[in-house]
Parts: sequence; structure tokens; C-alpha cells
Amino acid sequence: MHYLGHFLSLVGLPYAIGFLALCFWWRWWLLVPAGLVAAVLAKVEFASVNASDGAGAAFGIILVIFAMIGAASGFVASGVVLIGRTTRLQALRAVYVLPVVFILGFGAFFAVTWTQQKRSPIFAALCRMPRQTASCPDCRCRHHDSSRTWYLALRRWNE
Repeated sequence: MHYLGHFLSLVGLPYAIGFLALCFWWRWWLLVPAGLVAAVLAKVEFASVNASDGAGAAFGIILVIFAMIGAASGFVASGVVLIGRTTRLQALRAVYVLPVVFILGFGAFFAVTWTQQKRSPIFAALCRMPRQTASCPDCRCRHHDSSRTWYLALRRWNE
């Protein structure tokens, strides 16, 4: 648990910087170019960090990924606030939208990672099933939509 706190404090800063860079653009004609510039900068930065090698490469990739997730979350938050201002919905005011999108955007990376880790044993169990129910080219499973197949896979996974 101690390491988790260090990790969250490490990636929280780039996420917050990315979020704050795009969450207060509340005019469409400013938000769209700012989002495009942020996307181009993220692409260039990710390509340069990804091309590097050495001990710090993984560290740099993590920081860039969380800055990109933060910028995307800030862009979404600004868009939702703009829609709220256009439609005059009180529920989409900045005071409500910004904290919710900040938390959901930060947690999205962990939710996606967690669900991918939880799902992979199910697909691995399905790959070991007989060939008439599943085919496994390149270890990427495609399965028939059969409740029996899912039942057997989940039963194997729980054993």
C-alpha cells in the first residue's frame, strides 16, 4: 500500500498539469485549437519518449501517458461545461463537472488496466477449450456466442 501512494503521487502531478491545461477553455473557437495543439504535442512527446532507451524510459512513458490522459480529461470537462452553458443546464456547471471529470478521468486508466487483467484468464481458459467451440489464431480468441462456452470457461477459471 505504501508503494501505491508513491505511485499515485508520482503520476498525479502530470495528470493534474494536463487537466489544468485544458479544463478552463470555455469558448469553442479556443478549445478546439487548444485540443489539437495538445494532441500534436502529446504525439510528438510520446514518440520521442518511446524512441528513447535506458533506465528512465519507462518512467518517462508513464509520465507522458498520464499527462495525455489529464489533457483529454480536461478537454472533455471543458466540452461538457460548454454544452451546459449553451443549454443552460445547472447540473453541468463547472463547479460540478470539473471535480467529477477529474476523478473519473484519473480512475479510467486504472479501471481499464484492472478489467484487462481480470478478463485475460477467461480468454486463456477459452483458448484451452475444444476446437469446435473456440478458435485461437495468434492467441487472440474468437468465440461462438454460446452460454455453454462461457459457463465452461468461467468454471475452469474458478478452479
